[in-house]
Amino acid sequence: MNFGDTLKKIRTDKGQTQAKLSEGILARNHLSQVENNNYIPAYDKFFLLLDRLNVTFEEFLSVQNDSKILFSRKLRSQISEAANLADTEALNDLSIEACELYEKTDNITYYHSMLICKALIAYNADLTINQDMIEFVSPIKEYLFSMDNWYLYELKLFNNIIYALTVEEALLFSRTSLKRLDNFQYFLEFRHIEQHIYTNLSTLCLEHRDFEVAKRFAEIAIEKAAKYTLVYEKICSELNYAIACIKLTGDESAYEVIEQNMLIIRYLKFDDLHEHFSSFLRKFEIEMSAQKVSE
Repeated sequence: MNFGDTLKKIRTDKGQTQAKLSEGILARNHLSQVENNNYIPAYDKFFLLLDRLNVTFEEFLSVQNDSKILFSRKLRSQISEAANLADTEALNDLSIEACELYEKTDNITYYHSMLICKALIAYNADLTINQDMIEFVSPIKEYLFSMDNWYLYELKLFNNIIYALTVEEALLFSRTSLKRLDNFQYFLEFRHIEQHIYTNLSTLCLEHRDFEVAKRFAEIAIEKAAKYTLVYEKICSELNYAIACIKLTGDESAYEVIEQNMLIIRYLKFDDLHEHFSSFLRKFEIEMSAQKVSE
């Protein structure tokens, strides 16, 4: 479907006339030329038209591609879901799929997806930052370092490899990425990326046993999750926060936080995630009531 055909389809589906859509943006006859594929509007005019139609650019592209979601985005979404649930089997399947797609298309996003899957699998093996994991993300680090500026794709990539950086690298690039992220604060993806950066930073600091900084980042992550009503993310952030508190002061109330959140994870049947955090607790030598945690 051509550019103009797509715009016309959305307009008619929304029941808008050319006169109503074009008013105050461009002349009606110009809109007619756009819909007949004889004229391309300036990008600012185009986005004003989309805004009046209450359609996102991604949704416009989806309609233009005959309502098929761009597969690279779908794959990244599946990887994110598998990573959140610590589902190693799903990550392995997605790694194979991404590798096959990269060989067919030479699209670098599939290559990055494959590397992220392999790195996550290496980490989930024993919940330890290891050399295999670091080697898998090295090409992604090189790609990011070669960019003069980051957009949402690069910000997501950075988020995915925080755990494989040194604390110094992560803190340095987090400051840069959070400033850059402000440019996208009105995008729906903003809230997830921002919150995940803080959660991932807290996890990284836990890995390096910098519990004070881990606690600080987890606290911010909890605030962001509450602000954006991100329930799943709030659970993970609260677990990180509780672990840091126990390692710092032996805070008894933190044990209750862990028990409550582990029960919620079990209730939601996130079995792989439950096992992930159970292993994480053992790693930090935090002993819980076996009955309460596994109920």
